[in-house]
This record gives sequence, structure tokens and C-alpha cells, in this order.
Amino acid sequence: MTPYPYTKGGELYYKFTTDQGLLYTAVFFDYGYLFAAYPEYVDDIYSFTLDAIKGEISTSGLDEKIGETVVSIFRDFFRSKQNVVIYVCDSLDDKHLARKRKFDLWFWKYNDGTILKEDGLAVIAGMEIYNSLLVNKQHPHAEGIIKAFRTLNERVDDK
Repeated sequence: MTPYPYTKGGELYYKFTTDQGLLYTAVFFDYGYLFAAYPEYVDDIYSFTLDAIKGEISTSGLDEKIGETVVSIFRDFFRSKQNVVIYVCDSLDDKHLARKRKFDLWFWKYNDGTILKEDGLAVIAGMEIYNSLLVNKQHPHAEGIIKAFRTLNERVDDK
């Protein structure tokens, strides 16, 4: 099975359409501001969002090509720079645990061993926010970035 073809709109924006007609956007945003206390890492940090913007989402649950496409997009994104990506599971609709499970499944199923994944949990005003950091194993600051990520998750509600 091959992933869905995707198009790029610049370095940080991707979109693809599933066989069921569901249109997805995959966007990377500068997230370095959260690492302001770690200026040596600020330029490398991005967040990632995957949104279904057109079509009926209930048809996508068993479509494995979506996961393969997202992984292909990540590979393209990591290929261009020494990037670090933080995936935050949106909790506004109480489906954050399902999102986390799906993301974890995709990572473990398709990871070729080049990417390290560190899971985190931030508690903000009593709300649990699941997140994951992805960094290339060969990144020269991988260990320090992972430590900073852990610290930020632990201290997020202290602010």
C-alpha cells in the first residue's frame, strides 16, 4: 500500500485527499517560543496539526493510508532540516486519548528507527494535554531537547 499523494504549499503546509473524499491539511508551526528558556533549541522546534477540513470524518477510522501519508509527510519534513516536532493531542472535544492512541500506533508501525519519540503530559488548569516530541536520533542536541521537553511539561501549570 502506498500513501495518498500530497501537495505542499511552502515548507510547512501539506494537504491530501483520501479515497473517501476527505480533505486533510497537515501543518507545521513554529513552536520555538515555548523553548525561550533554551535559546540553543529555539530555531528547531515546530508543532504539528492534522485536520480534516472537508468530508465526513467517520469514514476515515480504518483507512491505513492516512497514517502512511502522515508518516510520509513527516519524513519529508525531517529530510529538509534538523527539525524537532511536538504533536499536541487536541482535547477540546474529549477525543484526545483516541488521537494519542492513533498517533502512537502510526509511530510504532511506521518508524524506521531514525526518530526518537518522547511522550509528555502537561496539566493546564486541571486539563490533561497529551503531547509527543519527535526528534531525529542523529540530531546533535537530541538529549538536551528531550530534557527541556520533560521540564516544560512538568512546569507548564506553574506559570
